[in-house]
Amino acid sequence: MKTGRLIRGTAAIAVAVLALATAAAGSRTAMAGSTTPSVPPAEASTWEMVPIPSVRGQADLTEVTAFSPSDAWAVGYVRDRTGVRTLTLHWDGSLWTRIPSPNRSRAQNWLFAVAGSSSSDVWAAGYDVDADGTHRTLLMHWNGMRWQVVPSPSDNTPDSMLVGVTALSPTDAWAVGSVTAWPFTGQTLVQHWDGDRWSVVESPNPGTTGLGSNLLDVAASSAADLWAVGDYDEGDMVMRTLTEHWDGTSWTVVPSPTRRDGALLGSVAADSATEAWAVGYAYGPTHLEPLAQRWDGSSWQVSTTPTFDGMDATFADVALRGPDDVWAVGGQGTDTLIAHWDGLTWTVVPGVDPGTVGSSLTAVTAVPASTCLWAVGQFTDGERAEPFIERSCTP
Repeated sequence: MKTGRLIRGTAAIAVAVLALATAAAGSRTAMAGSTTPSVPPAEASTWEMVPIPSVRGQADLTEVTAFSPSDAWAVGYVRDRTGVRTLTLHWDGSLWTRIPSPNRSRAQNWLFAVAGSSSSDVWAAGYDVDADGTHRTLLMHWNGMRWQVVPSPSDNTPDSMLVGVTALSPTDAWAVGSVTAWPFTGQTLVQHWDGDRWSVVESPNPGTTGLGSNLLDVAASSAADLWAVGDYDEGDMVMRTLTEHWDGTSWTVVPSPTRRDGALLGSVAADSATEAWAVGYAYGPTHLEPLAQRWDGSSWQVSTTPTFDGMDATFADVALRGPDDVWAVGGQGTDTLIAHWDGLTWTVVPGVDPGTVGSSLTAVTAVPASTCLWAVGQFTDGERAEPFIERSCTP
């Protein structure tokens, strides 16, 4: 089962990415006892499971995006005896349907991110593995009729993967990830779509030794206000939070709080030039702890999150519906973790835990023109891992 789209800082980028995006079933981690969070959860929950098509093999959903109450996408992958295949599901307002998606490689095809500017302009990002074992960036586009692989730069470079994508218009989209010759030092990878082709855009690498620098997600409030987040290593094998900003001209590193023992940012959401959130996890004295940081237009500040005694807990994704309405999802021990920010504090909200052995959430998104949210993840009964989707709609 996945143990965390996000449990990555402990090994090379390969493990990092698979942990962060592949791990949901155990999302973000690990497993210990059954204690209660120090911040009491809400008494009632509006989250409920929504049926999805069954798939053969071990499957996982890694990301979700929505354009309206009757138009949403979830992506991931399916593993079976023949390899790894892309997985794309579409919501039409009544049910989730599996939509055919291409597989450029005969061996492995992974999707970790999905975003779009409209119903007919949707991008999915990940990587595949070619015949000689090289990892190549993978970008697929939905034009309203079908998914197609669109060429992206990865030839003449070491192993490359994309794990985050955002789209502002049909002529302005961004994807981020890492370039590495596993298990060596990672380098940030940023690609831009101009309506005609994808091209690499120079991005900073504050860590150039050890595990290097890795980008895990990207978000935009405008064409001149983008954030990319991840982690970097200064050579001591301690991962530090990484936040990079695009001002319309160049990418620069912006300082963000980190922890002495290590921390990672796996997801970011931006609403305006003065409102953005990034989430992930930090290494505490004995366990992993959920990490949330807020951008106020001048600096990144840590937002106090619920604490969990005797178990690992991490945030995997974040969604903004307003300055006082922020949602984060992930995993706590062997259960899902859903938390809500109301402008003052984070509160744990009960979710659905379909797995008898473990359940975890990898992504969450707000549904435009509604009070609903979608969340996706993976669960296991101990024998096989399966994807699941849950939804919350408040009165």
